[in-house]
Amino acid sequence: MSDSNLESKIKIWIKKFILKQKNFKLVDIIQSEDLSKINNEHIKNFKNYSSWCFSPDFTVIIQNTSNEKFEIMLINRTHKSVSLREIGEIMCFNKIINPTFSFLISSKGHSEEISLFMIDDNFNKKLMNYNDKNLVIFAFNDNNENIKKESIIPFTCRNLLDD
Repeated sequence: MSDSNLESKIKIWIKKFILKQKNFKLVDIIQSEDLSKINNEHIKNFKNYSSWCFSPDFTVIIQNTSNEKFEIMLINRTHKSVSLREIGEIMCFNKIINPTFSFLISSKGHSEEISLFMIDDNFNKKLMNYNDKNLVIFAFNDNNENIKKESIIPFTCRNLLDD
């Protein structure tokens, strides 16, 4: 799957995902920009944004419609199987920003390297939890922007991604 094809699937999926969330609306999608340097009024409203010297693949600004606050969803993507390196990178972003939602999307699913961590709840929590939230890993079906259900990790987050 090409970069542009995966990115197109992700953009379509972002819009569908936010529409399904009862209390959120999509405000902006920022692609591969250094968050500390971007000239975006919504990012500038976040405390400590100037220390966010990194560029997630997608930073999605969403608005909580119940309290009108702006929140963030982070997405990184990879064309290879997800390994500890990709998890470590986005988890660093998550610990700094504390996004409402965080996703790691792969065109190939996850690697054997992390399978052991995924079946052990204690390892899974240590590896993928931040501030009582979860990083969610998944892959798309090859022929559309629907998610391969069997690729969703952690298993407890599968209901979040129901089509």
